[in-house]
Amino acid sequence: MENNEAQLQGLDDPASGSAQSDFGRHSREVAYLEAVIDNLPVGLFAKDASDGFRFVLWNKKQEEITSIPCEQALGKNDHELFSPDSAAYFRQVDELVIARKRKFEVSEEIVDTPESGEVWLHTIKVPIDDVEGQRTLVVGISEDITEQVHASEQLAALNENLTEANQELKTTQLQLIQAEKMESVGRLAAGVAHEVKNPLALLLLGVEYLSGGIDPCDPNVEEILKEMREAVDRADKIIRGLVDFSSQRQLEMEPTQLCDLVEHSLLLVRHELKKDNIEVVTRFEKDLPDLKLDSAKFEQVLVNLLINAVHAMEDTVKPKLEIILSSAKLEGIERDEGLRTADHLRNGDEVVLLKLKDNGGGISEENLQKIFDPFFTTKSTGIGTGLGLSVVRKIIELHNGGIDVRNRLLGGVQITITLKVPARGGNELT
Repeated sequence: MENNEAQLQGLDDPASGSAQSDFGRHSREVAYLEAVIDNLPVGLFAKDASDGFRFVLWNKKQEEITSIPCEQALGKNDHELFSPDSAAYFRQVDELVIARKRKFEVSEEIVDTPESGEVWLHTIKVPIDDVEGQRTLVVGISEDITEQVHASEQLAALNENLTEANQELKTTQLQLIQAEKMESVGRLAAGVAHEVKNPLALLLLGVEYLSGGIDPCDPNVEEILKEMREAVDRADKIIRGLVDFSSQRQLEMEPTQLCDLVEHSLLLVRHELKKDNIEVVTRFEKDLPDLKLDSAKFEQVLVNLLINAVHAMEDTVKPKLEIILSSAKLEGIERDEGLRTADHLRNGDEVVLLKLKDNGGGISEENLQKIFDPFFTTKSTGIGTGLGLSVVRKIIELHNGGIDVRNRLLGGVQITITLKVPARGGNELT
């Protein structure tokens, strides 16, 4: 009864009621603040720098991240909770925060605990002065980024595998290019041998003439020696050209005049052209810019296309092959979003155009859609592998160029190869 009366007296006492009201409000605020802290989606902790950096705050998310209960963490320091390496690193960062008196951000750090193992965190630490408690706190906010780090590692591993696979693909492509090249060498061998016969015959005649003795006064000696030297040079060019053409190597880009490559390729297939009485007309624009090309591989493109043109005109009464070289600026290129190469063709690019026009029978619309498909061929069995144009396009793509094949209105086929001119004034041609 007395207790009840005392409680009633306390309730009647205005001062007592005010104190109880303030206490209740304070308790509610503390409870509310604790609820907010515990429900934050990030780890929140605080250390007392003036007391050996012992933890004075440890929320639920921090428990979840570290697998260390709040009751176990409060009152202890990092060395009592984490591995020596982790604890030493945390202490170093804490001391740096106190010394600098400003925020410090750690993009990636590892918490190594016996329960959860390695956990990756993104942490921000700030120094806060507790005036009433006369102490300095290091308050930290940590976000668990373990999944992101593992995903990044997996992505890096996949990227490495992709790079290796891409390298293997390039190696396979180069092997395929070499295989097609050797087939072309086989087709060219007979023609090259025939072309070499003529200079060898001249040499033999000269040797026979001179073997009877050399008369210093004979006016024919100088002319014969001149013809012999020219014959040797001509045979040497043809043989060296075939050797260079058949060589296997990695892609080697060098400043090159495309007109020189065209002339050299025509030399390699001259026998094929002469045998079928094909008229060759060349129109080369003067002062064409240099291009970055692998001469041997791009010569393979030209030889392949020239031989295809020869085969396409087998039934033509007056076969004619036109080769045109010109420069231009690209227009009408479709948007190139999504392409991953920096050197692919774009509107406004300065380019060199190579056009080959024959007056053969053309290509059916059905086959025109398939000509770049691997192993597709319209030739008889044993004449072609069907890899020619597929390899041609691959080599042109390796040079960041483009190829277009279409029928001519008056019969025959026009092939257009577009090659980008390297920017002047840079290191592209060095």
